[in-house]
Amino acid sequence: MLCEKCKKRTATVFYNENINGKTRAYSLCGECAAKLREKGNLQDITSMIGSFADPFSALHDDLFGGFFGIPAMKSVPAAKKCRDCGCTYADIAETGKVGCPTCYEIFGDELSRMIQSVHGTTSHTGSVPARHRAKQARAEELRRLKKELQEAVQKEDYERAATLRDEVRRLESEKEKEEE
Repeated sequence: MLCEKCKKRTATVFYNENINGKTRAYSLCGECAAKLREKGNLQDITSMIGSFADPFSALHDDLFGGFFGIPAMKSVPAAKKCRDCGCTYADIAETGKVGCPTCYEIFGDELSRMIQSVHGTTSHTGSVPARHRAKQARAEELRRLKKELQEAVQKEDYERAATLRDEVRRLESEKEKEEE
């Protein structure tokens, strides 16, 4: 997708704005987004985080700073770094690229939130290659049967539970045979 502003570079910054119920989505390259930030036309999320972190720090400074000379404590967490590639979350957010497989482990929570905000979900909902459809359908059926089995046991419907148990075992044995 090309940048909406320059129409030359690839869009890497995606910004949604909701003002008085009117939503506007921007797809911009890094350079155009930086120019808009400098002009103040685009709010950078990192600048907003500081105001949410401690909303009473300014009030604290005004009230107690003059009396006791005690400024508000500003806690700045140490930036996490990947132990393998040295990448930080700021690097990932800036480039849109994860440094290595270990980054997914270290920044899992942050990446999950980012993916959720961009895509609306963290699970794949698109099409699946034909060779994987049967495997995916079996996995979904297995999850559904196990859930039904739990419900049957809770309701003490043991005949249904036994039938479901047998079906679960059959699907699991099919899965094992396929993996061999």
